[in-house]
Amino acid sequence: MNFFVSCQNDDGSEVLPEQEVQEFKESPIISFDAIDKMTQSPIEGEFRVEEGKNFGFDISRERRVYDFSATVTNGQGEGSEIAGELNLNFTLYHASFTIVRGDLVLPDGTKARTRGAIVSDGIVYLIINPPGRDLIFGVGRVGDNGNIQGGFRLFTSGGIGRGLWTAELTEATFPDKTIVELIVEDGRFTSLVGALQATELVEPLTGAGPFTVFAPTDDAFAALETIPGAETLKEILLYHVASGRFNTSQLLQEEMVASLQGENIKVSLNDNNEIVINDTVKLLSANIGGSNGVIQVIDAVLLPPSFETLQSIVEIAVNTPELSTLVGALQAAELVEALSGDGPFTVFAPTNDAFATLETIPSGDALKEVLLYHVAAGKFTAEDLLQKQTVTTLQGDEVSIEIDESGNVLLNGNIKVAIADIEASNGIIHVIEGVLLPTEDLQSIVEIAINTPELSTLVTALQAADLVDALSGDGPFTVFAPTNDAFAALETIPDGDALKEVLLYHVAAGKFTAEDLLQKQTVTTLQGDEVSVEMNEEGDVLLNGNIKVALADVEASNGIVHVIEGVLLPAPGLSSIVEIAVNTPELSTLVGALQAAELVETLNGDGPFTVFAPTNNAFLALDAIPSGDALKEVLLYHVVSGRFTAEELVAGQTVTTVQGEEVTIEMTSRGNVLLNHEIKVAIADIEASNGIIHVIKGVLLPSSI
Repeated sequence: MNFFVSCQNDDGSEVLPEQEVQEFKESPIISFDAIDKMTQSPIEGEFRVEEGKNFGFDISRERRVYDFSATVTNGQGEGSEIAGELNLNFTLYHASFTIVRGDLVLPDGTKARTRGAIVSDGIVYLIINPPGRDLIFGVGRVGDNGNIQGGFRLFTSGGIGRGLWTAELTEATFPDKTIVELIVEDGRFTSLVGALQATELVEPLTGAGPFTVFAPTDDAFAALETIPGAETLKEILLYHVASGRFNTSQLLQEEMVASLQGENIKVSLNDNNEIVINDTVKLLSANIGGSNGVIQVIDAVLLPPSFETLQSIVEIAVNTPELSTLVGALQAAELVEALSGDGPFTVFAPTNDAFATLETIPSGDALKEVLLYHVAAGKFTAEDLLQKQTVTTLQGDEVSIEIDESGNVLLNGNIKVAIADIEASNGIIHVIEGVLLPTEDLQSIVEIAINTPELSTLVTALQAADLVDALSGDGPFTVFAPTNDAFAALETIPDGDALKEVLLYHVAAGKFTAEDLLQKQTVTTLQGDEVSVEMNEEGDVLLNGNIKVALADVEASNGIVHVIEGVLLPAPGLSSIVEIAVNTPELSTLVGALQAAELVETLNGDGPFTVFAPTNNAFLALDAIPSGDALKEVLLYHVVSGRFTAEELVAGQTVTTVQGEEVTIEMTSRGNVLLNHEIKVAIADIEASNGIIHVIKGVLLPSSI
């Protein structure tokens, strides 16, 4: 049955030019006649609105109110209009349609009984029957905004009229109960309720939403072979929830809707015009509205597409030749069944080559301990792990995660992740290039040194410098460990504070493999100075250009040790500006002047300062050396706040002194640097711990003197 508006010829016969026909076709899901017959009397289980009572509905029903208007465009009653308030109760939910009943309140207060259905594809059937008056049959479609537009036939004693009708939604009232409350009260969803409670999803789905929930019945859960563990079950349940309130017509229009689990849910019509989810799961009841969403009842539990094709962690390992040693180890440690469970687990899977690098593969309880140190409870991608920085394993200890400068993910500072994020049905696998050893199986840095005869001199030195406790701490540390022969090559081994200074120059905070160090090129030690790292043409790793690393990457529970063939000596410390002046005979007059002006303490401060230092001869060239405040004024005219090399001074052309006036700087054609156009810089760029000195051949005099 098609409901349409047509034009007429002058003689009253109809013409139906295609461009002027407005058609509203019936739904392929169910016919208008079927709904007409079905709703002529109440259906079992359908909510009834009793005559004479106020409009109402039970806790699981909706109410919608529309501004209704209809115009007869041709046939009997052409030009006449019908208008009023259309009230619809949602009284019975079916998989393919929702029965609606209510009334159309006409302007004179007359109520026209209304019945019909909203079909799951959005087609609307209405039969409006004013008492003792004309009968209206309408077919329309619900738009995205909830409004309805359609065509109708008006049956009167004088004939049939046709026209258009619209119903503009003015009010939609949903039950004052959440979708969780409706599910709990329904009685068909005890398994679903239990699953929501077990996965702590009750509270989220009681929130504001709105949500669309595809709700499997108890029979649907009973059809599962096994109920998954909590984490997997939670993922499955989230695959049954979409963000937003989607009725079936919207779902069919969307075709795909994203679930809260992340994968899409497909909604379509099968060959029998039944709504199906993911091609096979049937809808049992549709569009059950609650205060925070809508429920679509389904006859099977939905499984995310990724679940249906993934192998378990053990299956992946068994089918990966490069993990055969791991599989054998899991079998020996009787962990196959555990890692075939629901999980989810995160497994760090060493390759066969990784196991081959071990001196011996542990056995018995030790093997089980090592393998459990490769498993974490939960599913963590490489990105998740990098954000966490550490993850606790089933063995109990933590594994640290970081990324190096080349973008490689490293475990415990040195074991590289070769392949990350291999999805499994019960977790995720990261293939790694080394075997992780729990910290309790590793010795500390000090224990390694004590148990290595070739490091006995280092041990004695650490004891003498009171550094044993420090290097037995948590760290992590990177230690460059000189051999006994390295210490023997020294003329004398330092003692006291000097020994401690030298030893701290062999320790860096953090755990750096030889590869890390080569990438960094320098590393700052606990002594404060840097050690440079490079590789020579023979592939040897050299520290500070000449000290060879004999044995790299010795793992410790609190860091890593690199055995070296020489003792690293920190560069001699720089003297302060005043110390340099005191130790330079040609600046003795300047030193006396600084003492007289009480500026020694100032120029021993942190700075940095730039000092123009007149020689003794420069002071002798003066008629008289100023004294008192004048002397202080002159000396401050030789000091600049900040550290400026001669090149920087020439580039700047002027510099403001601490005295307040400027000094000009220029370079002659012969390359001499002149201050204030006449005073020559004799020696430039003498480095000091708190600045820089430029020795000059004259005394600078400010204009105020």
